[in-house]
Amino acid sequence: MPVRVVQTVINLLLLAAMLGTMVSAVILSREVFAFLPISGGIALARPMHIFCSFWSFVLMALHLKMVLGMVRRTAGPVSSPVLRGTLRIGGAAVAVYGLYALVKNQMVSYLLLQSSFVFFDFERPLPLFFTEYLAIMGLLVFLAHYGGNMVQRLKKKTRGGS
Repeated sequence: MPVRVVQTVINLLLLAAMLGTMVSAVILSREVFAFLPISGGIALARPMHIFCSFWSFVLMALHLKMVLGMVRRTAGPVSSPVLRGTLRIGGAAVAVYGLYALVKNQMVSYLLLQSSFVFFDFERPLPLFFTEYLAIMGLLVFLAHYGGNMVQRLKKKTRGGS
């Protein structure tokens, strides 16, 4: 599948997820949007809001990977082997911490809509919350980057071996 098609699909899915998040937020927010004649729908809006917001997060990470790819093409490859190695080690460290945070925060259960309520621990320091979610985003960017590289290498092997 060409890269442009994958990018377009990711962007369209991100748009749909964000629209779903907005629509469900309007339905759930009885106070802010009290002037709208909305009645009912909360039973559907709550799981829709959880589902769309968590998938928006994942799709934003994939979109960020695309943006970083454009920046890399513009700036050119990293020429220093030491800097390249440092970036790889740093990326791997973020990905490992992101995997830990993904499991700890039970994100997969929200993505698969296995949980109908998101628990937020108000005792946890806010900087830790943001650090964990940034690490999860880093994990997703890491997986998208190296997954894409692996697909490209497999394509080259099959073309070269044919």
